[in-house]
Amino acid sequence: MKSSRLPTGVTLEYDVAGEAGAEVVCFVHGAAANMRQFEAQQQRFARSHRVVRLSLRGHGGSSAVERPTPGDYARPTLARDVVALWDELGVASAHVVGNSLGGLVGYELLSLAPGRVRSLTTFGTTAALASSAALTRTMTTLQQLLGSRGMSRLLERTASHDRSVARLVAEMCRSADTHAVRLVMHDIATYDYTAFLREQTLPVLLVRGERDAGINANLGSTLTALAATPRFTLVDLPGTGHFANLERPDAFARVLERFLGSLGADRPVRSPYGRAAARGPEVDAVRDLQPA
Repeated sequence: MKSSRLPTGVTLEYDVAGEAGAEVVCFVHGAAANMRQFEAQQQRFARSHRVVRLSLRGHGGSSAVERPTPGDYARPTLARDVVALWDELGVASAHVVGNSLGGLVGYELLSLAPGRVRSLTTFGTTAALASSAALTRTMTTLQQLLGSRGMSRLLERTASHDRSVARLVAEMCRSADTHAVRLVMHDIATYDYTAFLREQTLPVLLVRGERDAGINANLGSTLTALAATPRFTLVDLPGTGHFANLERPDAFARVLERFLGSLGADRPVRSPYGRAAARGPEVDAVRDLQPA
């Protein structure tokens, strides 16, 4: 693992593996997690790609902001850190893979540096969320009361049906800065990227975890928006929840490999909305979507 002091004022930890001339895949973790979330994916994809994984500010071994304001952990700020790291590493463009908050950072990268995102893969991410003010206050208060250790104990019981995955998520949470997590969670309580997504033309893959009930309940407007774009693929991954890449790493990797491998053909999607286009042992359905 390495670290770099960026012009944005923070030091990010990161790791790079694979051939220098290969296409870049950049993995971005979710709130309270860190770059450890994608260790298995780095090992696998470094055979064919240059892999970059990083810890967002305030997470893992990356630095936190002293006396932070809400803007210090807003989604555009996190995306600017990623672009600054790309500049530092000489990354001209990348396939971005983001979980939860990492997917939202991916949306921001599309806005901030549209020519540098070759494709976007999200899982555990919805493009629109509208939390009530009361719920946001409750969550903020809970995070303040529990702190990183208390939240990690809660996550160890609730983050995943797979106990080893839940323990890893809890360990990552313990290393996150309490203020960073609180401000990030407040920032992502309410947002809406759906109008922005309807305008996108680059390839987008959405991996939907069967057990990710909270996200799946809010995916309707996301799917409608992405169905209006020409190159959207939806994959249902059974037996997984919010952390699909940890719960079924091999199946997740095969899905991502198929998606990235299909991009060389540069074909627009033709299948009608909701039609199963492929089936295999690792997925229940792969659906290529376009407007109905």
